[in-house]
Amino acid sequence: MSRHAFALLALGLAGLLASCDSDTKTSDDNNIVDKSCSATLRVLQKDAYKSTAGRTSDLWPPHTTTVLEFSCDGDASDTVVMANHGTLPGATDANGDVILVETMSLEVKGTEDEILDLAVAFEACECDGATTFLSMDSLEDSVAQDRMTEVVSYLQANLACDGDGVNEIVAAIQSQDIDAALAILPACSWANGTGLEEGLDEAFAALVEATGDTLDGYHVCNNDAQLQVGLVESYEATGEVPACDPTGAACKGPLWFYSP
Repeated sequence: MSRHAFALLALGLAGLLASCDSDTKTSDDNNIVDKSCSATLRVLQKDAYKSTAGRTSDLWPPHTTTVLEFSCDGDASDTVVMANHGTLPGATDANGDVILVETMSLEVKGTEDEILDLAVAFEACECDGATTFLSMDSLEDSVAQDRMTEVVSYLQANLACDGDGVNEIVAAIQSQDIDAALAILPACSWANGTGLEEGLDEAFAALVEATGDTLDGYHVCNNDAQLQVGLVESYEATGEVPACDPTGAACKGPLWFYSP
């Protein structure tokens, strides 16, 4: 659904979406009855920096896309997709497998006005404008490549593996073979107080140091997803469509790991 269509809806210049009837209420013996509607939030993930299908390890950061599907009784459904600068639902890898897998779903119900308001709020809910986006979808991005180069030094200093495991992981990351790195990583251990999340923070901090900026000025796809999931969960809890606040803590600092 286009942003233009949602803007018209929010301003009241369009009645209902094409999939809904032209009336917002139904009449029963002169009584006005709210139409029953529902929306389902779907959270879709893949391993970050990979173009192959699925979520293979909690030890590796995800890329997260969110989808809100909504409909009213007797009407066809409509969908808002928040790809969060990454892979779209239904995209397939070289083997023909769907890349994004569903890791969470949540259904909420309400009147037509409530669910349409939720869809409008969801479509506008993102961190962009408040903080700067960093890609986690592909290692082809130059910033992602520079970040992983910094991570390599962190791994060499803080990761312990049997045999030549650390060097094998480093070589796999440098050749962008994340699958090979993930095959070795579970058998390794971190020095006290360290881990891949801290390594990613340290690596990116090193990259932004020269600019005088801080981690708080950036977000990744997972920050957007956390913000969007929070919006729907708040509606579920209160029955009210909340304001989506990209200036809050949810958008400040890259959320490398996210398990909704």
